Amino acid sequence: MVRIEMDGRHRALLALLGVVSSCAVLTFSRLAYCANAEVTATTAAQGYSLRSPWGDPVLSRRRFMQTVGLTVSAIEGDDAKETDPHYTVRIRLRFESDFGLRWGEYRAVSSPSSYVPGLSQSPVDLMYGYLDARNLANGLLSFRLGRQYVIDSLGWWSFDGAWGRIDLPVHLAIEAYGGFEQRSGMLLSTPRYERDGVWRGDRMSMEAKYYPEFLSASLAPAWGTNLETVDLPVLHARVGYRKVWNTGSAVTSSLDGSSTALPQTIDSTRVSSERFGASADLELKDTASLRGGAVYDIYSSLFSSVYGSFDVFPSKTVTLGLDADRIVPVFDGDSIWNWFVRDPMSTGLARADVTWLGKIDSSASFGLRSVDVGAESSNTTSGIGRKTDYLGRLHSRYRFDKGQCGISLAGDKGDRGRRLGGDLHAGRWVDENFQVSGRVSLYDWRDDLRTERSATSFGYVLGGAFRSGPASTVMLEWEHDTNRLVGQRYRVLAMLQVVLK
Repeated sequence: MVRIEMDGRHRALLALLGVVSSCAVLTFSRLAYCANAEVTATTAAQGYSLRSPWGDPVLSRRRFMQTVGLTVSAIEGDDAKETDPHYTVRIRLRFESDFGLRWGEYRAVSSPSSYVPGLSQSPVDLMYGYLDARNLANGLLSFRLGRQYVIDSLGWWSFDGAWGRIDLPVHLAIEAYGGFEQRSGMLLSTPRYERDGVWRGDRMSMEAKYYPEFLSASLAPAWGTNLETVDLPVLHARVGYRKVWNTGSAVTSSLDGSSTALPQTIDSTRVSSERFGASADLELKDTASLRGGAVYDIYSSLFSSVYGSFDVFPSKTVTLGLDADRIVPVFDGDSIWNWFVRDPMSTGLARADVTWLGKIDSSASFGLRSVDVGAESSNTTSGIGRKTDYLGRLHSRYRFDKGQCGISLAGDKGDRGRRLGGDLHAGRWVDENFQVSGRVSLYDWRDDLRTERSATSFGYVLGGAFRSGPASTVMLEWEHDTNRLVGQRYRVLAMLQVVLK
């Protein structure tokens, strides 16, 4: 028998999960006469065992994840025209539990040798949940309310609030949004979408003297806007701006452990991130395409991302392209990493994609990657040293009536060391309901800065899938990896997917 310890907060979250599920059922029941509803669920259970490259600790985990999603569309009625207003409700919840955690890993104790602040045994998060309204005001206005994603020239982001869009009759659209950034430690939230460099979470059960560098989660007000071209024959361009503020306290003094006094903190509202970005795509149908973009980090006063790509299409089965990008690490405004040297990374690739006989897909890419050591810094004047790597990738896949097989090869070699290897993979449906699959990989790597970490790794995966019904699929995988640094690593993954309409 497996026992899960839950405090009041976890019970409240699970109760909320039950309430939302019940509301979803009631909503579906009431709207069934005029709306379309789709319920999706994914159940995944995995167990794995591994040890640290340093020998200790050895981790044995038993993880369970459940997601539940509901989409209710056509609320306005089946007889609505395409130009009429359309309303959709989308909700997706995720529950994760780790049966392998030891008590001391997620409970604050007086001797926290293994305690990890912010670690939860059974977290629940709302992946998204919003009302989407389209084609309002004769097609000029759209809006969303709730937890939602924003995907624009600044990247992938999540917030709680409102988003609105006005489609102007001059091939332009204006978007504006505002609310609170999704952050770790807040209700039904995860840290996946906040800026790197800061350790945040729920400190309710911790004394102030423990882990002062672990900041208490606070609301993060945010707003942004986008300007986008619409329905132009060749050009699609987008310009965006976003600003996020930090609230609550943050440590401002040294954490060297030499003093028993609490560190100094700041409590005022301050900038977390502020960025401006632009992107443009030029499409010449069946001939060529050109894409480019840049993001300027206003807080750090530098371009954090610049990229471009060019593709030509000699035929319907051949694509040739060039890619180039430069990335500079940027961090949350409260992060100490803003004061250290940043190492920008630039990559250039030439690539080709070819389809042979309608059944064989092949792709190859070759290029260079350079890292400028000490190129960007807030408080140092160190010189620049450049490390260069040569890159190569080759992939090929053969598709047949009931499955596919393929090979992937990769090689990185240069001033920082090497990584060479590849894998073979195959999958086949034995009949209409049962599939078998497998993968074998072999990689060798060497780190010239830490030669003792060099190793050769071998691994394989065996899996199968079974369609247990018209709306459900069961999958099972066994994975085994081994190298001299970590010994033997094992993982078993079982998954159930259900889609009801």
